[in-house]
Amino acid sequence: MASAFALVEIAAVKRLRSPDGPTVFTEGEEAYARAKADTERRLAARLAAKQAAQRLLGGGAGLGEIEVARGAYGPPVLRLSGVAKERLAALGASSALVSLTHERLHAAAVVVLLREGA
Repeated sequence: MASAFALVEIAAVKRLRSPDGPTVFTEGEEAYARAKADTERRLAARLAAKQAAQRLLGGGAGLGEIEVARGAYGPPVLRLSGVAKERLAALGASSALVSLTHERLHAAAVVVLLREGA
């Protein structure tokens, strides 16, 4: 088991979403956030989760390969693809848990990698 925490300023997300900014969020993440009144806060929490997961996975996993989606019963889940998914397996982890939070200026996330049977 391993865990990581990340804290993001909400203002950073506003800069990332500029037309000339990098593509960090998936279409699903953007659509979910746009449907809410506090779009930047929602995206900042997702960016924090992506950064925490990227820190845990290492090995070239890109932010675009890590998606924070809404789970079947509401809590967030991580969907990994490409190198991120390969790194999860290489680390011997079978799943990842994520917790998100945000307030007026900051958003944060904790990601925990779990091994099956742990």
